[in-house]
Amino acid sequence: MLSIFIMYSTDRFEALDYTISCLKDMKLYKESQKTLVVDGKIDKIPKNWEVVQVPRFNNKFCWAKMWDAGVLTSQNEKIVYLDSDRLLPSNFLELIYENLEDNLFLFTSFHFMMQQKISLEKCKKILNSSTEQFKEELDLSFLRYEPIQAEPFHGSGKNVMSGCTAFTRKTYLKLGGVDHWYCGHGAFADSDFHMQAASAGCEFVDLQIPQIHFIHKKLDNNQNSLKDKDLWLLSLENFIYYCQKWKLPMALAESMAVRCDIKNPHSYISKKLKQIMADAKEC
Repeated sequence: MLSIFIMYSTDRFEALDYTISCLKDMKLYKESQKTLVVDGKIDKIPKNWEVVQVPRFNNKFCWAKMWDAGVLTSQNEKIVYLDSDRLLPSNFLELIYENLEDNLFLFTSFHFMMQQKISLEKCKKILNSSTEQFKEELDLSFLRYEPIQAEPFHGSGKNVMSGCTAFTRKTYLKLGGVDHWYCGHGAFADSDFHMQAASAGCEFVDLQIPQIHFIHKKLDNNQNSLKDKDLWLLSLENFIYYCQKWKLPMALAESMAVRCDIKNPHSYISKKLKQIMADAKEC
């Protein structure tokens, strides 16, 4: 059977409600182990779901620790990882169960970002339509197509590990899990793990079914919405580490620093890199 774990922050309860409602329509849902991996405390626990709370370190969210908690508490070999804002068609779990093997990651590239709130009923109708019906139902005024890339690449963007994928416990443990260095809202933990899996010879299989990414805002520790520039700045430190780890030219990080309006990006990156390497050595 399957173990499903959903990575959840408590500011996204409505998105979680949509996600679980879609899961309930699927065969294998009832029999599957269901775990919420929670960043912090939780007030409302969905029926028949277990909860694993992952404390923050230095008040920073750690994507890798969330993954570890989901995988290491899984009772089944076949594991489905979802963010709490991913809506999928009713055949999703069956496709996972039928196609998942060791050294594979199953995902779908057919990813649509919600631009304005859509009713749950409308979402389900779109997701479960035939190909032709899907094209007719699709309204690009409230959905934006953002394809997920099957092959790893050195940059930010949606990839196989971004919020919806399936793999075996054996494969995850063989890869050593996600790098714990990456913290905070900053990206690249998923990019890093994607690159790590590819380097180890894993394959990425596209199920070619639609998924809808529920609309939400990214918030800081005070529950204020983060602006794009703020998100770039949070990502920058992670990207400096990523460039060092994968032996990429630091000019790439300097280019990101320019987008963040950092004066003298070369000096800034050099100083940050020394700090990062000192921190990594201590770890």
